Amino acid sequence: MIEVKNQELLASQSALQTLASKPLSGVHSLRLRDILDEAEARLQRLQEVQQDLTSRDDLSEEEADAEWQQVLKDELEIDEEPLPEEAVRGVQIAAGDLMALDWLVVSGDCAADEGE
Repeated sequence: MIEVKNQELLASQSALQTLASKPLSGVHSLRLRDILDEAEARLQRLQEVQQDLTSRDDLSEEEADAEWQQVLKDELEIDEEPLPEEAVRGVQIAAGDLMALDWLVVSGDCAADEGE
């Protein structure tokens, strides 16, 4: 199970697309596809929530911003296992993108801990 805050998901949009364009092994590509399906659906919902908040007449700009900040702090559960570090080993991707995808890629030590 992957847990990611909405603000982390939003911040990783570009990095997700970058990783999606890179060749991975078949099993990792399939897992990434499933993760992307859920992430893209959540990103679409977040865009709709943001548009709704900004268009509401009953909220001041400050109130809408406060509600949006709360939405960003909410955590999403993606019913998939994170990608192991080996999935991106050898893939040419910027360090900044990997940092943005910290919620998606787990090191070998973390993956072993999750299996216990």
